Amino acid sequence: MKKTILKQIEKLHAEEKHAEIISFLEKTNEVLDYELTCLLARAYCNMPVMANNDNDYINKGLSLLLSVKDMGENDPLWHYRTGFAYFYADKEEEALIHFKKAVELIPKTKESAVKWRDFNIGYFIGECEDILKAKKIKDKFGTGKKASKEDTLNFILFNLLHRSLPQEDFVTDNSIYIPEWMLVIKPLIIDFDNEKIEIEWNITCPVFDNSIKELTFGAGENLYEAVFIAVGTFTASLLQTVKNILSNNSAKFTYSSEFNSHYHNWNVYYNPLLVARDEMQSDRLDDLIFWNQIENILHKYLGNQKSVCIKIYAAKFAGNIISECCIDDIYINELSNIIGDYIDNSLNTKDSFYTIRQYIILTQHEDTRLPYKYENKEGYIELKNNLKKICDVIYDLKPFDEEDYEDIEDAFFYLINELDDMVHDFTLCIEALIFIPEIFAANLYDGIAFPESIIIYMQDEEEPLSINYTQFADYSRIYRAVWEIFDSYEDTEKRDIIYNKFISMSFSINSIIAEGKKIEDLEDADEIMIPIFEVNADERFKIR
Repeated sequence: MKKTILKQIEKLHAEEKHAEIISFLEKTNEVLDYELTCLLARAYCNMPVMANNDNDYINKGLSLLLSVKDMGENDPLWHYRTGFAYFYADKEEEALIHFKKAVELIPKTKESAVKWRDFNIGYFIGECEDILKAKKIKDKFGTGKKASKEDTLNFILFNLLHRSLPQEDFVTDNSIYIPEWMLVIKPLIIDFDNEKIEIEWNITCPVFDNSIKELTFGAGENLYEAVFIAVGTFTASLLQTVKNILSNNSAKFTYSSEFNSHYHNWNVYYNPLLVARDEMQSDRLDDLIFWNQIENILHKYLGNQKSVCIKIYAAKFAGNIISECCIDDIYINELSNIIGDYIDNSLNTKDSFYTIRQYIILTQHEDTRLPYKYENKEGYIELKNNLKKICDVIYDLKPFDEEDYEDIEDAFFYLINELDDMVHDFTLCIEALIFIPEIFAANLYDGIAFPESIIIYMQDEEEPLSINYTQFADYSRIYRAVWEIFDSYEDTEKRDIIYNKFISMSFSINSIIAEGKKIEDLEDADEIMIPIFEVNADERFKIR
């Protein structure tokens, strides 16, 4: 009789008919001995897993297992099932004890290893330890009143980010890592106190050309509230857009652009507008209000990138308007002004205060993307090493001497050829000597609107090419790499010498000086009109 019952139970278990097992065993005339009691408990414990009910089933199963505790003390399967019940009853500490006891009691034989392989006991032990660690971190953090920077970072990682994503993730190297997406999320606490926090977020993934950065702030009655606001801002804006891309969600729509006589097609993703307002309003802003303003001219800023990240931030306070539009962390004057004009003239809201944040990410179709020299992480490291060599040459560079060169242009191309002999990339050498001086000059004189494009006279082209900096595939990488190089210098004197030499090479700065003006003396930066840089290039220069 019992053999028939056991056979029927295993058949129903294989078919995941746990409710039928419960009904069958509770109605049978067979006495529920140790084995049948454990099987009934197993059926109860599997019910919430299958049907997502409350803990009543789990508690019933646990009660059955504990009723035969004396007979199960030396049975690894009883400990496993009891650990399973405690785990889904959210009692990880008790669960861990039983899972570890099960491991201790399992015979160390090949047959046992095969039998227990599908029980995933190692997974449950890891999960218990992970959850217990998170609870300990949360208890230690509390309201954040006495939290250190390490306590705060651990709270963010283990309690707010870990397990909150749709794919399995791990906490490693103060980051969240999702193997299936090869995605790394690294928060860096810039500043914090008992009531506020500032966090820099770095996202890296092979899907994107560069790492993507976001800066979020939070303020509240205590650090706990501040952290929730800062993390919530990140997860609802940039992270939401990234998840849409990596989850293989359909693109919101597609977009096309042309660069260097080649067409490029893009998928467009964005997060819903993240809006903070002075009071609740019934009117909801359309998620495409900013995209609709920039889509007709955005193509001018797109090249052959694998991806492009557009960050839009707009705010209104006491009648003052702030508008920022960045492409791959590079501030774009034209797009920012367009958004500012729209807010000032067309965005009709009753709010006296609001902030709006949105990320729009474009990923290029593989069939329109051209090969790129500095692809992926390895390529970026190569580019960065080449730039480091160029910086070292600039450090040793002597002042221009008219006796050595016919003119400044002759000196410029002599330097280009010297650098090319060392890094074997003529294009990068020209780009570095054009881009880096302007990047540093714009950083030093941030009140001046520097040109965002360049005119190139190619040797075999009848018409010059006007190209926005962000269209160059190397530009955003040079922008990022050169600051990383400068941050790595331990010799600050050497760093400052290189920085000043690059600024002295800036076409924009020299254009202002040539007009007899002193930048430091100008109160109104709008008075400064900087001509667009023009350069002659031979067949060795490749537009990429």
